[in-house]
Amino acid sequence: MALEGLSEQEIAAREEELLSKVPAAGPIGNVSLRTALSGQAWSEEMYWAVRNRLIERGVLEPGRGRGGSVRRASATPAISASSLAITTPIPASSPVASLSERDLYVPMAGVIRSKWANDYRLDSHLVEITAQQGARPTGGRWTRPDITVASFKTFAYVPGKHFDLITFEVKPHDTLDVTVIYEALAHRRAATRSYALVHIPDHKQRELEAVLDEVASEAKRYGVGLLVAANPSDYDTWEELVEAVRHEPDPERLNDFLAQQVSQGFREQVVRWFR
Repeated sequence: MALEGLSEQEIAAREEELLSKVPAAGPIGNVSLRTALSGQAWSEEMYWAVRNRLIERGVLEPGRGRGGSVRRASATPAISASSLAITTPIPASSPVASLSERDLYVPMAGVIRSKWANDYRLDSHLVEITAQQGARPTGGRWTRPDITVASFKTFAYVPGKHFDLITFEVKPHDTLDVTVIYEALAHRRAATRSYALVHIPDHKQRELEAVLDEVASEAKRYGVGLLVAANPSDYDTWEELVEAVRHEPDPERLNDFLAQQVSQGFREQVVRWFR
């Protein structure tokens, strides 16, 4: 959407400007890169559109870090010595009060819908809070994720539309233990990717370091993703500690999940994608 109305020359100029802010070696965070590109022409929507276009063409590679990062693809030369990165330190997050799990659903779903989906280059996506369904039967213990995302992507060199169902198990810092990974793993029976999404304010990071290491170890063991958010409302404070491994669930389990866990409107949109 952000690139509509721009000529190929104008888009190429935007790409060149963005690349001029990326270091010749090493990553730069999305936060720092957006700051370096601040100006009237660089809305946040424009940034994500140009960045994702460069990733899709193999010029940049996405990376980890708070708010995500990018680096030049190994075969991409630097534009010039003067175009080394402008690194802007991430400002310290304001202390965030302890929040209950229920308090985290809405802000985290909002960030997933906007910033996270952009960072992961989802062409089209749906986000729904699936935790609060009352007594409605949903298939047994640990079968109900807190947040569910459906998406499809297209690729330049791979034909067809590719469907993903992504689940998130949300936990506040004061209930963090390895159980969050086992809950997310249960969702993975019907999902292509599953994440544990944990709120850990900056002032609790050191205190929970040992527990978080144990949780990360279990996440790697089972292919579950692990995301930590210092501020649930600010993607620039989110960090992916473990990447979720994609797999193809049994189609019947996936179909049953959609029938039991999400709203009618959610299901109808998925059907419209593939008509």
